[in-house]
Amino acid sequence: MTARAWPFLVARGRRRGYSALLVPGFLREHGFLEATATPLDEVPSRAAATPYGVLVWAEHAVTEAEARGEPRDEYGRPLVLLHGFLCPDGTPAAAAAALARTRTTALAVYDRFLADEEGFRAERSEPFAVDVAEVAGAVRPRVSPPEAPARPGRGLAWAGAGVLVVAGAVAAVVGFASAGGEAPPPPPPPLCGPGVVVPTVSAVAPTVSAAVSAATCVRGGTTVTYAPR
Repeated sequence: MTARAWPFLVARGRRRGYSALLVPGFLREHGFLEATATPLDEVPSRAAATPYGVLVWAEHAVTEAEARGEPRDEYGRPLVLLHGFLCPDGTPAAAAAALARTRTTALAVYDRFLADEEGFRAERSEPFAVDVAEVAGAVRPRVSPPEAPARPGRGLAWAGAGVLVVAGAVAAVVGFASAGGEAPPPPPPPLCGPGVVVPTVSAVAPTVSAAVSAATCVRGGTTVTYAPR
């Protein structure tokens, strides 16, 4: 498949040190070019992955004709171009033809740079088409959602409610006893039924012999004591 590539150039002049002289037009900062595109060690070219795409570069030793004079800096070091391209759309399939193109572009920029090293400002490049290797889309593993926690059975819920009720009752009794409260008063006597014929009316129940059982009831708002039949 076809993708875009932007030429770049990193080089030094006769007095000025290494710096980016041509940068891809879409970049806002290009410090990584100088950090990534370093001199090669006996290899024709090199590629490196960057946050902005694949960077491919090669070296070119400047000739006397290209330098319009001695191709060395003020310290006697040879003038060398680090040129190449940045491809944000994939990995280039064949870089040789693209590097030949960037070398031509880099030499034109370098000629303008040598004419005014101190006043030169980095130029911005335009993209050109390159072939890149197609990469199959990555398949993401399917992630199942976490299982919902098991709900307690109804029998367990009722059992838990029963325990809470019993615990509440015990707490109430203990609280009442710890508070030092008195026992509740006995319930009032029932109303006298029709079977009570001859009651003895008194504000206080009369003494009844132990052999005879006595009972009380209420008639007309008065408590009476009688011997049940």
